[in-house]
Amino acid sequence: MEELKKVKISIPLWAASLYIIISLAMIPWTIFLGFRLPTEHLSRNWDITWVGLDIGMIVSLLATGILAKMQSIYMVISAVITGTLFAADAWFDILGYNIGSIGFSEAIITAFFGELPMAIMSFTLAIHGLRRLHAQRYSKLKT
Repeated sequence: MEELKKVKISIPLWAASLYIIISLAMIPWTIFLGFRLPTEHLSRNWDITWVGLDIGMIVSLLATGILAKMQSIYMVISAVITGTLFAADAWFDILGYNIGSIGFSEAIITAFFGELPMAIMSFTLAIHGLRRLHAQRYSKLKT
C-alpha cells in the first residue's frame, strides 16, 4: 500500500482542470434542479433523489480533478466512480420519461452530448492511469 502512494501518474493538466471546472459548473444546475423537479414523480422524494445523485457527481468530479492534479494513482478509482455515476444518470434520465415527451428529448440530448461523453472520458482517464502504472512497474522490473 505504501508503494502505491509513491506512484505518480501524469495526467494532462487540461483534463484535471476540466473535471474541477465541470464540478463547479454543476453546482448551480443542481440547485436549479432542487427547485424545478417535482417532489413526487412516481416515487416519493423524487427531487431529493436527483439532487443527491448530482451532488455525488460533483464530489466525484472534483475528487478526480484534484487527484489527477496531484498525480495520484487513486485518481483511477475516482474516475471509474465518476464514469459510473454519469452513465447511471443518463440511464435513469432516459428511462424516466415517456418516448416522445419533451423531457425524453431533453434526456436524449443531455445523455449523448453530456453524460455519456463524460462517462467515456472518465473511463478513458482511468485506463490511461492504469497504463501509466503498468508502464512504471514494468520499467522497474527491467532494471
